[in-house]
Amino acid sequence: MQDLINESGLLSKIPPAAAKAFDARKGLLVERVNQALAGRSDLKKLIGNLNAVEMMHDNHRNHAMFLTTVLCLNAFRLLASVIPWVCRTYRNYGFSFDYFPAELHAWKDAIKIELDAADAAAVFPVYDWMIERHERFVRVAENISVNGQSVVSDDNVHKFYQAVMRKDINEALKIGEYELARDSRPDKFYQFTLRPAMYRVGTEWEQGKISVAEEHIATSVAQTVVSTLHLKNPGTGRVVGKAMIASVAGELHDLGARMISHSLAVSGWEVTCLGANMPIMTIIETARKTKPNFAGFSLTMPYYLHYLRRIVEAFKADPILCNIPIIAGGAVFDLFPESKSYFADLNIIDDISAAVQKAREWQNA
Repeated sequence: MQDLINESGLLSKIPPAAAKAFDARKGLLVERVNQALAGRSDLKKLIGNLNAVEMMHDNHRNHAMFLTTVLCLNAFRLLASVIPWVCRTYRNYGFSFDYFPAELHAWKDAIKIELDAADAAAVFPVYDWMIERHERFVRVAENISVNGQSVVSDDNVHKFYQAVMRKDINEALKIGEYELARDSRPDKFYQFTLRPAMYRVGTEWEQGKISVAEEHIATSVAQTVVSTLHLKNPGTGRVVGKAMIASVAGELHDLGARMISHSLAVSGWEVTCLGANMPIMTIIETARKTKPNFAGFSLTMPYYLHYLRRIVEAFKADPILCNIPIIAGGAVFDLFPESKSYFADLNIIDDISAAVQKAREWQNA
């Protein structure tokens, strides 16, 4: 794996104009790739079952977003670390490994049509690099280990996992309430019980052991638990400062943002939690209005990291927001540590308790 990451250094930086062109045309690129794959006589062999077409389309949308991140940030080391995870996940759902080079060739054909010659020529080497190393990525995917953070033996974690998988909101909530009764700090419950339980849910989805619907239902139960605990333990008393927490544009997972928001509220922070999929301008306008001591952003998937970079640049360019510190965290930084290297100017926090600790440094700043 490390040799592939190192070899990503062979790729030349992408001109900003080419990255912007890809981003601007990504919707049309996705449609062309969808059409190209739909026209293949061997589609069933490639994706395992024609009922998987919708999942294939989801992958094409995710690919467009992720390559936008890769091209905008020149995040080639991240690209090399994510490819085996994608190959393994879709293989677990019945896709053939042969699907990936077929898809990548379709992307090249679409790019040739939608982008002008200079921009296409700048992007093609990235696709050629992936195609040429396909067999090596497959070997890594076949031997990749399960994410260590999801393998837990704690009895409480197991009980919470079982509760969310059974859709038993009452039992899941009872576990949370018991933990908060023992220790009034919700960050400990979120960090050591809820988070590892949900990592296990995510890993079982990656392995094809549970469906997308089951993963979504489990997440919904966990979200209900967090919302209910926050209502019952809202955090009162002296306000030590203001914080703004959100997920970036495109990111539909906001469980982490809500856990951090509750943990900060109990610690005395007045928190504005914007939730999932927040457009950049909404984030900027809200920050201008609320004037937080710091802003925090939660990311789960690697597809949206370029939006985090745009937010950082927007804050730096704004005379009102330029001195507001930013923290970021989430599963993407745990699963793909290479992500951190593209945000050396940010405070990347590893867990919820670390976010609360970091926030203390900005109290009443």
